Amino acid sequence: MKKALLIIAAALTLALSILQPGQTRADDGSTLRHAPLNKDNRYYNPWDDATRRTFTDFLRWKFFSSNPYASEKKTQVEFKVERPDFDSLEKTGKDYIVWLGHSTVLIKASDRHIITDPVFRDVNFLLRRKTRFPANLETLPMIDYVLISHGHYDHLDTKSIEYLKKKSDPFFITGPGYGAYFASLGIKKHIALDWTDTYRDSSIVITSLPIQHWSKRTFFDTNKMLWCSFLIEGGGIRYYWVGDGGYFKGFKEIGARYGTVDVFMAPIGSYEPRWFMKENHMSPEEALQAAKDVNARVFIPIHWGTFDLTDEPLGLPVERLKSGHNDDDRPQLHIINHGGQMLIDRP
Repeated sequence: MKKALLIIAAALTLALSILQPGQTRADDGSTLRHAPLNKDNRYYNPWDDATRRTFTDFLRWKFFSSNPYASEKKTQVEFKVERPDFDSLEKTGKDYIVWLGHSTVLIKASDRHIITDPVFRDVNFLLRRKTRFPANLETLPMIDYVLISHGHYDHLDTKSIEYLKKKSDPFFITGPGYGAYFASLGIKKHIALDWTDTYRDSSIVITSLPIQHWSKRTFFDTNKMLWCSFLIEGGGIRYYWVGDGGYFKGFKEIGARYGTVDVFMAPIGSYEPRWFMKENHMSPEEALQAAKDVNARVFIPIHWGTFDLTDEPLGLPVERLKSGHNDDDRPQLHIINHGGQMLIDRP
């Protein structure tokens, strides 16, 4: 009985991370404005005309649909893992990016250290990392800012948050709606940015931007926490990080308003089956189009090969991305291993 209850709890955690609720469609105007609230004070994507996904749809997908990749997924895939040497990276004097798996990226921008959606462990006993966390946590540099894209458990992990608070006492930057969560952890250094809001210090500028997604941590807080992507500007370099989301027209508007992005980091995994995932998870081809929409010089794919959340094999997203990219085209595709790095030359 205990084991059955644990399996049900883990399945519900997966549902909370993937199941798409119904959205309230508003107007077709610009996406570059503050996120709207409905009469129940829940956020929604105003441009979204998505089909409503219900728990019945989730059950249909998980238990009554065939997976064309089922036999392929039986083959275990192992990805190369590098152990980042942060001391050596610091000695270069350059900015850098280290991908730590899923949507967790450590970015040194100017003289600030930023980490995104920190998840340093398994989500639960069923949602385990398929690729180990690449770094020794004790070697991480002191973190100045933590960016959270949304509240799903594979992006907002409480134990990882608590570790960073104890180690670095950083500022946590989210969309609105996370105040009670951080207060429950004794965290006071929390900044809430609605879409298009900007935070700046003496070295960097961080802007919250729209993304097509949703948020949920319990059965009672659907879309009470806003989902965001973030543009980071520091040392003459622009980084645009998308923690999770579906392809939407806002990428073109962001590109038109903010100009060239030097490094674009966006998800390419967790996209099958398309009938269920399309609105909230980009395919590799859609992620590449998003990189072009925002005028990216370099595209680093994330959100692949770490957690097995959906139907496609873990290695397929990056293979499809390679196939769909022409080396002569912009942006430059820069695929890095778990724990891999990219050094950034400031202008």
